[in-house]
Amino acid sequence: MILSDTLVIGLGNPLMGDDGFGLAVMAALEERALPPGMVLLDGGTGGLSLLHLWEGAGRVILVDAADMDRPAGTICHVGRDKLQTLAGNSPTLSLHHAGLAQVLAIGRELGMLPERLDLFAVQAESVVPGTGLSPPVAAAVEKVADSIQAELSGLRQDLK
Repeated sequence: MILSDTLVIGLGNPLMGDDGFGLAVMAALEERALPPGMVLLDGGTGGLSLLHLWEGAGRVILVDAADMDRPAGTICHVGRDKLQTLAGNSPTLSLHHAGLAQVLAIGRELGMLPERLDLFAVQAESVVPGTGLSPPVAAAVEKVADSIQAELSGLRQDLK
């Protein structure tokens, strides 16, 4: 458990191409002046460990690559309400490889969701063994870092 006002968790595996997006955004944020009380955390590949990681945080921002059936590099910002809908449509559950929908569903049932929860996701182009992001996903790193910084400063910005 990390006690923090705001916890930004980068998710993914940097040895699987675009799946390293969340950690690339964390690296970009580490180079910036961030608000007091904000903690950056490598959440690995997520799963049920997220419940423990975000325990005690007032606000959590998750950053991850996703398959949203959109063009590679497309950025999506999803707030808690839409994430709750995702959790309500949760398919099967595996305790070893629980996806975000399952984690949210369990968190809701156990009363372990943060008060504020956001997801910044980018459409991956290639999730295969290897390091480095594809060009469209790499181009999204600074945009998402800018958006998170603006979000935390109370200055929302367009992700286009």
